[in-house]
Amino acid sequence: MKRARKAPDVPLTELRLAHLIGGPTDAAGRRLVNLKVPADLLGRVHRVAQRLGVTKSAAIVALLNEGLDRAQARGVGNVS
Repeated sequence: MKRARKAPDVPLTELRLAHLIGGPTDAAGRRLVNLKVPADLLGRVHRVAQRLGVTKSAAIVALLNEGLDRAQARGVGNVS
């Protein structure tokens, strides 16, 4: 069974999917919070994380950051 890699050494607010495709790095010094995520959505995130070989947490953070960037680019409020 392939073991998930740690998130790259990038501040969580700057983490993108492109960072997850690169090689493994040290993830020490990160602060994460718990979120409630619908089970079906978590399943989809789990499959993405498996394909990229990263943790679910790293995949969720990268997806959230990219979504927030796109929302801000469309002018949907101040999301930074």
